[in-house]
Amino acid sequence: MADIYWQPVNNPKGSGGHGHGRMAKAFQLMGLKGSTDTSVFYIHSDLESSDLSLHGDAVHLKSTGKNNYHALVARQQQDDIHRLAIRYIYNNGRPVNTSPSELLALNLGGLQIIPSPLPREHWKYKSKSLYRFQVTFEGKPLAEHGLLATTRFGSNEILHTDQSGFIELVIPEDFPEIIPLKRATPPGEIQLFSSYSSEGQVYEASLTAAYHPSDSSWKSVSLGALVVLIGLIFGFYINRKLPEHNRRKAK
Repeated sequence: MADIYWQPVNNPKGSGGHGHGRMAKAFQLMGLKGSTDTSVFYIHSDLESSDLSLHGDAVHLKSTGKNNYHALVARQQQDDIHRLAIRYIYNNGRPVNTSPSELLALNLGGLQIIPSPLPREHWKYKSKSLYRFQVTFEGKPLAEHGLLATTRFGSNEILHTDQSGFIELVIPEDFPEIIPLKRATPPGEIQLFSSYSSEGQVYEASLTAAYHPSDSSWKSVSLGALVVLIGLIFGFYINRKLPEHNRRKAK
């Protein structure tokens, strides 16, 4: 598990970082150590960057007024260990002339885990769907390199990159309960973590994101609930139609 990673603060029914709108979003930087050198910055969708201050271990993001994906980034250095935590966040606002692919192409130095690509605006990450990510070091792909994927509900999987540094991940459907309404189920959290050693230095990287139940899952739960409801109504109707002596319980 990465020493530092982003997670949403007090947002059990929200988007966990994929939400739209202009309300401020709060994220907590987990795994902070007080004696370490940590910097936090926010890369806007037009690639402008702004420094952020941690309040304890959290940041509160205000709207930038720009649409599309932004990147919340934290760097931490402790002796010979270099850590990088990233979370991509969608915002509404005025259109920009840059694309998410340009944001993903930024070389932040050291080890990175990069979505390939990010989900489109209204799609979001969903369980039972396959996604690709690339692991790079100093901007170059890492072949046959290990990556750990974990979720807040306890699922975990170790994957290895191909010759181009890519892994393919099917997000598990491990929700304790799926509510039969679209987006009604609180999102899960998935974290990707990897580490790499080079010239006596250790590099760690984490990428976190929210994920939602697949459409087929919440629809099937909805259908099941509807079938049960219809059965109850039909049973009540038939019972009312039966003669009185047929509705009496056997003694």
